[in-house]
Amino acid sequence: MDRRRFLRFGTATTALASAAPWLRAADSIVAPASGVLSEESLSPRAFSVIPVVGDGKWIWNTPPVGQTGYLEPRPFESTIGIELQGQGGATQIKASTPIPVPCPEQKIESEEIQSEGCEAEIREVGPFARQLFLSATQIAAGDTIRAVVRQKLTISKEYFGYERKQFPLKQTVPSDVRRLYLGESPGISPQAPEVRQLLAKLRSEADHPWDLGKKFADWIRENIRPFIAPFSGATNALKNRRGECADMAALFVSLCRAADIPARIVWVPNHNWSEFCLIDEHKQEQWIPVHTAAYFWFGWTGVHELVIQKGDRIRVPERNKIYRLLEDWLQWSGRKPQARYLAEVIPLPPEPGGDPGPGARRKSASGQWLLIGKHPADKIMRRDVPGAPEAGGQAP
Repeated sequence: MDRRRFLRFGTATTALASAAPWLRAADSIVAPASGVLSEESLSPRAFSVIPVVGDGKWIWNTPPVGQTGYLEPRPFESTIGIELQGQGGATQIKASTPIPVPCPEQKIESEEIQSEGCEAEIREVGPFARQLFLSATQIAAGDTIRAVVRQKLTISKEYFGYERKQFPLKQTVPSDVRRLYLGESPGISPQAPEVRQLLAKLRSEADHPWDLGKKFADWIRENIRPFIAPFSGATNALKNRRGECADMAALFVSLCRAADIPARIVWVPNHNWSEFCLIDEHKQEQWIPVHTAAYFWFGWTGVHELVIQKGDRIRVPERNKIYRLLEDWLQWSGRKPQARYLAEVIPLPPEPGGDPGPGARRKSASGQWLLIGKHPADKIMRRDVPGAPEAGGQAP
């Protein structure tokens, strides 16, 4: 455990009491010989359907010419933390919050945990799912315990020039990929009758897995009306013909899985997109990004976004349930501590005195990542509509 001095950062988020629409207090759990445990979780804010106006530099309008791979790497710094303040004595304290993951387009160059008054660790809870986990035996009234993880990251855009001819019609998918990315998940329903019915219609127009993926993405873009509201899932988006980015991504993943094509959710601040997996002619897995909301891109990503999680069927040790996205979570016995879940990502200059670029964000008490930078290009960055989560509403 690192007990070095905790460094505060930015303007800390307000107490979670202000985030009532997202706060979920679970039923108390009786712990044998240990009294009564209570828990509370904060559903992630992961929806946005506001289109981004690409400037061609920081955000591509079209894929690049003459180059492929993970391109235009940019350095970032992320700070993720949990702070608990005692309100009258509590014991058996545990808390967790999701942290960014290493993946091909996002390299974690360095990572450091700092803690005060608690034990803290980074836990792997899935192939691309991680948590900062805090535990403490007790906290007295007026005391504060904290844990924070600081990362230096390099985030890249992605373009590999995928083409239909790279992928055989008959796909032989590894068993571990099938196990992780073909089943049901919360809000993702490949076996639902309405999903199967739409699949049958689209399959009558295409049978190659690349063509099916393109059909699914085009159909969603053309038929699901953007609507900002909390996540309702694939079948509701299909039934109501409207949804936000997480609903659209869930519908794309549902259609892929119904067609026996592995697919998964990608979670970045305030947003979801998808990836589907095809095996190429060299028998290599290729995870192909698909944006069905906000950025209408198929097969590439033209922006630097902090990847918080990939996949949508996550189990955590303390709770007997499947998560689509990891939640901010607190468990305690006695009087509930006041909790704050802190998160910030800041672009760094590539060289001393260089332009760091847009995209600085900080997570608010409701879980929404707010733009906090003053870069001229921040005006083109994707953002949510203030007040939309409580009331819901159509995107302008």
